[in-house]
Amino acid sequence: MSQETPSLSANTREYVGPNAFDNDKLDRKQLAKKLTGYLERLNDGAVLAIDAPWGEGKTWFGRNWNKYLNDDGFKTIYIDSFEQDYIDDPFVLLASELLEMIKENGTASENKNFKKTATQIAKSTLSISTKIGLNLATRVLLGNVDLNEELEKSIEEVGTYSADSISKIIENRFDNYKEEKESSSQFKNVVKKYASKQEKPIVIFIDELDRCKPTFAVSLIERIKHYFDVPNIVFVLLLNKKQLENAVQGVYGPKTDASKYLDKFVNFYFRLPKQDKEDHQSEYRIKNFIKTTMNKYNFKQDNSNETFINWISFWKTYFDLSLRDLEKCIALYAFAYPVGAVHLLVYFIILKVKQPQLFNRLGNNDIKAHTEAKQQIEEFIRKDMKDNNVDENNIDIYLAFYFDLHNAYIDNSFKEFEEKHSQFFKSLHFFSTKEFFKSLIRKIDIDIER
Repeated sequence: MSQETPSLSANTREYVGPNAFDNDKLDRKQLAKKLTGYLERLNDGAVLAIDAPWGEGKTWFGRNWNKYLNDDGFKTIYIDSFEQDYIDDPFVLLASELLEMIKENGTASENKNFKKTATQIAKSTLSISTKIGLNLATRVLLGNVDLNEELEKSIEEVGTYSADSISKIIENRFDNYKEEKESSSQFKNVVKKYASKQEKPIVIFIDELDRCKPTFAVSLIERIKHYFDVPNIVFVLLLNKKQLENAVQGVYGPKTDASKYLDKFVNFYFRLPKQDKEDHQSEYRIKNFIKTTMNKYNFKQDNSNETFINWISFWKTYFDLSLRDLEKCIALYAFAYPVGAVHLLVYFIILKVKQPQLFNRLGNNDIKAHTEAKQQIEEFIRKDMKDNNVDENNIDIYLAFYFDLHNAYIDNSFKEFEEKHSQFFKSLHFFSTKEFFKSLIRKIDIDIER
């Protein structure tokens, strides 16, 4: 085994290479091609959602599809909504981004009309109880400003509104209802006219929506429907649907049918392809992803690292490891490297990433923790027996090994454990099995961000 220590520099994500879908180890370009073909045949506006759990590569896919569309002649906007959810109303965010596009390739008249109608909408939609709502929107839309600086100024000025002046504003809102309704119609007409002139749909990506404040997330999808629902504009929401449903219930109450509510705003949901344990092509792609990530840590190709790749691939489906989970596992392996028992260490690395509290209790030799871990392995075994028609005499040796390991801690039956699984300990020299596994745990016993 090579003893050369891998690089421990941070594994910074480079979402897009020189070409769209460079290093596409999971073959997600095929999904992008299908979705692009759908966009090219679309005659109306739409809201599409790419649904996947956190850590499954939504942002990577979105960024690369964005570039793929740019290279194919589409005009696109990419918004990280989580970075912008300090803005009082998401209309300002959406309108400001579209205004930048119009500035670049629209006419002077389109630019002027958009500013005028968008400013009227912003004044009516933003919070009327703060100076931010009434003043910041206008300044953002009418020119390039430092949002952070303007936000700070506006917060300082909040106290200048008295209760009487706020009441007057509310009265004016009632008086100006018809005018605001007309402004909304005028704004949509301006947007519609600009979008209709484009040869291909304008595609606006909204990323990290499920991580925003619930009020901001819900307001954003409502603003899309109310003000930007026009032909030739397509929104692509990159989200975890379950988390967004939680946001809806957080705003409108736990009894709200969040799924039905979201169906009013989202035309179609698409899921990023999940990796299937029995799909050999899928397994090949996952291993390629792991190898590519390991290359960022300057790992060399040797028996130890190949063993790590094989074992992490084996456990991936059982523990439902996301791509981000895999990256964290590789980082911990780099921290522990070199180690002479990679095939034994991987299991504990995964527990630390996926179940850190259980991992900590195992490190303290908590017998109840070993019982819980044993039961989890037992669930894996039962699932294999059910899904793959495996009988008790053909249980996977790896699952049986860890089932017996936890049982050895529970029953103090280490001697029997060592005899039964002696093939796992070849070339390893240690005083006792119990102390050996504690030493493995200590190799990765550092706090990591969840």
